[in-house]
Amino acid sequence: MRLLIKLSGLASVGVLVLATGCTSTGNGPIVVNVNDGGTLRALNVGGAPARSVDNCVAAAERTFKVTPGGVVVDSGTSSKTGTYDINLKVGPQGRSAVCTVDDNGVVSDVVYKRAV
Repeated sequence: MRLLIKLSGLASVGVLVLATGCTSTGNGPIVVNVNDGGTLRALNVGGAPARSVDNCVAAAERTFKVTPGGVVVDSGTSSKTGTYDINLKVGPQGRSAVCTVDDNGVVSDVVYKRAV
């Protein structure tokens, strides 16, 4: 009986978290409004720390000269060396780009992907 009460409590907390600001885009990442000026941050994109993802978005906004909010995190992958490739969509056309970043949030490269 105690286990059932604990499980129902955890389930209600999970529902509460989902109802208070989390959204899912279907195939893309889960984003949460973290109340820092309305910026949406991706959580656990390819295992990358949030700071690394945020730095990728900021670097892409500077590199591609788009307005804040003009870069959307799409997905990501990690490597055994502690670097992450974060896939981005840039601008109103949603042009594909990739950002390479490490665990410390240091961005090494931001480039558009080639059209295939």
